[in-house]
Parts: sequence; structure tokens; C-alpha cells
Amino acid sequence: MARHVIILGAGISGLSAAWRLSDIGAKVDIFESGPSVGGLAGTRREGHYCLDVGPHSFFSDDQQIVNTVCRLFKDNLKHLPRKVKFYYKGKYIDYPLTAQGVLLRMGLRSGVKAACSFLKGKIFRYNRGLRSQENQTVEDWAISSFGEYLYRSFFKPYTEQFWKIPCSELSSRSIPTNTRMSFLNTLRLLLRQKTGSGGESLIEREMRPTYYPDTGFSEISEQIAKRIENNQGRIHLGCEVTGVVELSSGKMRITYQRNGQREEMEGDYVISTVPLSSLVNMLSPSVSSEIKLSANKLEYRPLIVLGMLTQKQKILNCGYAYILDRPFNRIFEMNEFSPSTSLPGENIIAVEIPCLQGSVLWKASKEELFRMCIPSLSRDGFISSGEVKKLFLIKAQYAYPIYRRGYAGHLSSVISYLSRYRSLVTLGRCGEFMYMDIDECMKRAFDFADTFKNNGNH
Repeated sequence: MARHVIILGAGISGLSAAWRLSDIGAKVDIFESGPSVGGLAGTRREGHYCLDVGPHSFFSDDQQIVNTVCRLFKDNLKHLPRKVKFYYKGKYIDYPLTAQGVLLRMGLRSGVKAACSFLKGKIFRYNRGLRSQENQTVEDWAISSFGEYLYRSFFKPYTEQFWKIPCSELSSRSIPTNTRMSFLNTLRLLLRQKTGSGGESLIEREMRPTYYPDTGFSEISEQIAKRIENNQGRIHLGCEVTGVVELSSGKMRITYQRNGQREEMEGDYVISTVPLSSLVNMLSPSVSSEIKLSANKLEYRPLIVLGMLTQKQKILNCGYAYILDRPFNRIFEMNEFSPSTSLPGENIIAVEIPCLQGSVLWKASKEELFRMCIPSLSRDGFISSGEVKKLFLIKAQYAYPIYRRGYAGHLSSVISYLSRYRSLVTLGRCGEFMYMDIDECMKRAFDFADTFKNNGNH
């Protein structure tokens, strides 16, 4: 008899696991509290308009993953040149970054200061860089990597703008070594450092070919969902899971809400891609107060995307740009990804607004956010208030795991507790409390499914 796997969350990790599991004959049911699939890899659709949850295009250094995604579109997935810029002190710095390009843009005096500071840091080894990895902060890492001047003038402002947390409170593990965490990794490009056993530089990794569907990035998730349903898998949208219990038989039972009604389902396994704090609060019998405390210490930074419909074209002349000292940290233009994301003659320009959960910004309306952002947008020459025809708003509550100092101990406690459940596994960015790009989420989900097939368990 086919094993029955229940999956919590229809983001890219949950969908990828369900796809591979259904391919090998497992019965799968996916539960998603939202109205559509995709999660952070999704697209908000309103009539003829499409706004992604951030400026996404697909790329990977794993050719098998690239081939898998391209086959979803019968190899008709559009190739998209990668065009990124940095807006720094009123000037654009082209991507990819080089030390020469950045120093020239900074000006001779600032460039000399930055170079001397960098060399000083390398020669004398910034003493805080000698801390253990467990205790090292982003501030320690950045000063030892770039020197005090670049840290103070370039790295610190953007990082604290992005996280809304002082660099001295963030663990150095916030800086990924093998992932491409947008701006944070591009700063390492200043030194053209190598990563991985193949010796590929971060510039080469970042500039790999990218792909984009016609009408929004969520087409990738939607195509995967079709494959799941073709394999007789079921996707339950608008269903919020409220309880998870392991039965004496070893099976798992979930409780969920559908249209205000309480329902249950039993399965052989549960794969959770929801935030660890949410999962811990679903478990029955209730977990100890210590584990709940640790789970609640695992914070996530939300994401707000404010979209503005306009007839203005070629606003950025690139897919997206990073910006310092503004209410938003990134700006992107949907027509640069695909003109099919809006009606002919129209365009959507969007900004990402960093915030913390429960903050005034998180609770703000799209009109309030627009009033906050439009002065900067107008002053920088991107768009004026009179050129905006309509507003769109996306709020993603669990976008980025926050690696505060001391988070590792809390994470270890939670993972250790969850390992007691024989038929429960966590997966994905939220489920593993690990920053991963979309291709990495897919690969980990596929690898898990293959292990499931080969071993018959996890």
C-alpha cells in the first residue's frame, strides 16, 4: 500500500517534496493556509496584473535542477539576462561589483581610506575576528573581512537597514558562505573570493544564466502543483493546520480548519515546512515551556512589497537595485522580468520595505506605506505620485530567519525535541530555520524524497 504523506505548506519546499514523492508512488496531501501556492516564490495576481514576492528569477549551479525546472515548461522558459545595480550616495554601481569599480565610485579620498582600512585589517587581524564562530557577530566578521571604513560606510548601514537589528546583535552565521543572499554576498564580491571545491567565484555564481516565466515567478510553483495533481496528489488551499499528534500506531494525525469547520486527517508521515515556532505550538501533547521558549526565540524577519502601477517604462534599466538610506532597501521593475506581468503600455515598479513583526510598518496600509516611500522615489527620479495609477501590497510574515547571537542553542533544543517524532520531519527555509535560495530548497526536498524512497523512512 502506498505510504500517505501529509505536507504542511505549499511553498517551493513543500511542493518539491510532494512532486518527487508523488512521482515515486506516495499518496500526498498538501495543506496551505493561503489562497495560492508558491509561498515566498509566489506571485500576487489581481486581474491582468502580476507582482512577485520580491524580484525573483531562477538560477542554479546545479544543472540537474536547472534541467528539471526547464522541463516543466517544455524547455520554453525564457532566458533572462541578470541586471542588478546598487544605488550608493546618488550614484549607480553596476553589477557585478569589483573593488576597482566600488573604489572609483567612492572617490579618491574615500577609496584610499577604504583600501588602507582593508589592508590594516588583513595585516593586523581584527582581534574580534578571533572569536569562536558561535560567538562571532556580523560586526566582527565584516570588519575583519572588509576593514573598518567599508564596514562603517557601506556594510553596516545596509545590513542594519535590512535586518532592523544592530550588527553587534546578529550572529556571523547571518552571512551565508554557500548561498547567494542578495546584497550580503555581493559585498564579498569586492574581494572576488572563491567558494566551493570547484573554485568558482561568487561573481561567476551570481552571473549564471537565469530564467523567468511569462506571467510571474509563481508559474514555476503552479507547474509543479499541476504535476502533483496529475499524480493524484491533493492540494488543500485555505486550510490552516492547528494540531499535529503522533498516534500510538506510529501514524500522524493533523487537525485543520476548512471554511470555519474543524477537520482531521491521518497519514503515515508529516513533512512540515512551516516556521518551527508555529509547528511547536501545533504539537499535542503540548511541549514543555522551555522548548516553547526556544522556539519563540527563533525569529523571522517579515517582508513587505509595495507595488505601484504606472505607464512609465524603463524606470531602472535593470531588474532591481539595492538602495541605502531610504525607507526601502530594494526596488524592482516587473516589466524588466516580463512585460506580460501587466497590460500593454503599463508597468509595475515595486519596493521592498524591511520591518519587524508587530511594528508600525508591519501594520501599515498600502496608502500609508506609499506616503512614506514616494518622497524618496520622486526625489531619486524613479516615479512621482501623479504617475501612480494603482497600489498593490504583499506582506510575508516569515521571510528571513533572523540569526541573533545565541540562536544556535535554541535551534538545537528545538530540533533535538522534534527528533523524538519518528514520522515527523521539517524541511525548507522556515522548517529548518536556514536561509536557502529556491534551487537549494528544491534540491533538499528532492534529496529527502529520494532518501524516503530508498530507506522507507527518514
